[in-house]
Amino acid sequence: MPSDQIEWLSDLVRLEITLWNRVDARLRSAHDLPLAYFWPLYVIERSPGESLRVGEIAGAIGLTVGGASKIVDRIVGEGLLQREPDPADRRASRIALTDAGKRKLAAASETYETEMAAVLNAALCPEQQQRMHGLVRALLTANDTGEPA
Repeated sequence: MPSDQIEWLSDLVRLEITLWNRVDARLRSAHDLPLAYFWPLYVIERSPGESLRVGEIAGAIGLTVGGASKIVDRIVGEGLLQREPDPADRRASRIALTDAGKRKLAAASETYETEMAAVLNAALCPEQQQRMHGLVRALLTANDTGEPA
């Protein structure tokens, strides 16, 4: 791999870490909600029927099933998620937001969007942001193996 590709990947990883840390700090300070908890809440809220199995959550956020199960257990312990029986499989459960989880997600989503807008608007015009989003989506789609990260 030529060094410019190594540098390009390094920059991309550093950007992800920088964005993660900035948004995580904002969500923690404003809502006492780590970004690692925000993602499962967001994924569940956007799913049809607003409930998912742990394996579906894992696939959506790029974790192993074991890792997703641990984080779901922690969020359940915070009262933001609840386990419900899966009508299609009595051995399994589905994960859904509690009313407290819905309220916290709604407030945190506004903070998340405000923080990301501050970052993006400071560096990129709307057209550049849209183009960048499309390029990132194309890379993700081309490299999505269906396996957790």
